Amino acid sequence: MGFFGRVTAGAFLGGLAEDMKENRQYAREKKDKIKEYLTQRGIERRQEVNKFRDLLERSVDYLQSKDLDNRTINALLTDNPREVLRLAKAAQTAEEEGRLSSNILKQAVEVASDFEGGDVSPSELIKKATPYFVKGDMGERPEQVEQNLLQKLFGEKSSQDIMYDAYGESIFGDVTGADVFASMSAAPIKGRKEDSRTKVDLGVLSEDAGFDSAYKADARNSMREEYDNYLETELTRLPKDLEAAGDNEELRSSILANQTELLRISQIEDPFLKYYELMKFNKSIAQRYFNTIPGYAATLSDPNYFRDGTALLFQGDE
Repeated sequence: MGFFGRVTAGAFLGGLAEDMKENRQYAREKKDKIKEYLTQRGIERRQEVNKFRDLLERSVDYLQSKDLDNRTINALLTDNPREVLRLAKAAQTAEEEGRLSSNILKQAVEVASDFEGGDVSPSELIKKATPYFVKGDMGERPEQVEQNLLQKLFGEKSSQDIMYDAYGESIFGDVTGADVFASMSAAPIKGRKEDSRTKVDLGVLSEDAGFDSAYKADARNSMREEYDNYLETELTRLPKDLEAAGDNEELRSSILANQTELLRISQIEDPFLKYYELMKFNKSIAQRYFNTIPGYAATLSDPNYFRDGTALLFQGDE
């Protein structure tokens, strides 16, 4: 190879080496950012679960203080843990109104005669009912278009590949990025088991027989409309706030984070998930209804009108 050939070849290989280095650095930095995001979401998930563990423990303590036996409590924690919160809340309301007795409280729950597990510690069942993380399924890595040798050696990794790598790596011990991602939208307390035979009738604790479907539909539409107005107002206001923030990087970062999250929520097509995410982002609107209007609280608790687990967002904030 002549002199100029060697120079050209050297420049070519040097350029490829530099491109490879830049591609690897880009992929590493992007993956690190994804893992940083998942780590923060994982920390928030732990905090949220701890909040509901504490709420469940206080609810169990209250029910025990009202002479509800451990077998009944354990049946609820095993078959439908969320009912522990609803039962405790209904019992507290009945107590405030002077209608609560241990006999009425026991009548509210019917446990299958063959249920076993009355000797298990409620605290252990609470932990099982409130897992920090659920298992995430990454599926198969997307098939790649057939590449020649040079493309395989020097081609830039796609965003999909980088995300797949990040989700497959550990975030907290044996908890992967995929587990954290799956847990972000999972209810902090497990719902009713499909084979549950533990029945709860809160009607015996309340003077109100309930609210019909027409009432709940109106309540749902009213809350959805208020959140739609909130979303539209915020997405109009935030760009102006960003412009007004000037060079204040901390303020700009906070505004951008809120704008990004609300834009993400606005694109969710499933209305049950959309309004759940909106309420999680801003609890104050629905919290007011939940605290003051029993029919609206009942609507938020009804999976026919809002996503199962929505009412859990407001249980501990009174």
